[in-house]
Order: sequence, then C-alpha cells, then structure tokens
Amino acid sequence: MTRKPTPARTPTTPTRCAPGWRPATASPQAEDDRVAIACALADTSTSPTLRAAANAALDDNTPGALRHFLEEGRYQVA
Repeated sequence: MTRKPTPARTPTTPTRCAPGWRPATASPQAEDDRVAIACALADTSTSPTLRAAANAALDDNTPGALRHFLEEGRYQVA
C-alpha cells in the first residue's frame, strides 16, 4: 500500500509573523505604545517597580492602559 503525498496547505489568514499582520482590534498607536513599553522592559536599568507597572499595563492590554502608563504611570513609579 502506497501513501499519497499530502498536499501543501496554504493559510487562509496571515500568521503573526507575516509582514503587515496586525490584530483586528489593534490601532497603530496601541501597537507603538506596546513597543515603547517593551523597550522599557528590555532596558537593564529599569527598576523592579517600573517593570511591574509596565507588565501590568501590558497585561491589561487596552489602548488606554498602555497610553496611561507611557504618559503618567512610568513617571509616578520612578
């Protein structure tokens, strides 16, 4: 008995790694805010308190929480 080759599957929706992929609910500003917070977390001189506040904003994952952290929250913690 010989097996038929499995046909290659083509994705019907783009993957996260595809250029130009963006979650349906994400705004460009929210995505920029997420990146800015990730950069703050990547900095080795970021204090544990600031890390906790940044992670809380990312966990909340709403555009308002991200913006609030960048505009006010990070200065209140520091």
